[in-house]
Amino acid sequence: MKDYIAGAPVCRIATVRPGGEPHVIPVCPVFDGDRTIYVDLGPGSVTATALRNESRVAVLIDEYFDDWSRLRKVILRCTAKAVSGAEQDAAWERIRAKYPQHAEINWRPRQTMALHINTWMQEGIDEAAG
Repeated sequence: MKDYIAGAPVCRIATVRPGGEPHVIPVCPVFDGDRTIYVDLGPGSVTATALRNESRVAVLIDEYFDDWSRLRKVILRCTAKAVSGAEQDAAWERIRAKYPQHAEINWRPRQTMALHINTWMQEGIDEAAG
């Protein structure tokens, strides 16, 4: 499962806005190989604003196939925390390595979030394969 999480080019994160409305966005994640996913958000974005109010977040990593026997997904229940300093630098080393296109657009760290995995549910992923 960890290889599946690490290899995901995109995931969806779901938050709850201050007024109670659900909100979901696609983001490009990096995984520390243990229990934390890092994402970078605009500090004024709906998601960043929601996370200042409520740090719990759901993360969906999935693959769709017309052959439903091949469907795969992981749903992660996480707690989000803004990071800075050495932890943010380490996260951005991973981001730049996984997404070299960041250099083409001169993307710089904004509000880098650590999504600490509390629990997960998986389906269609062979645990023995990673």
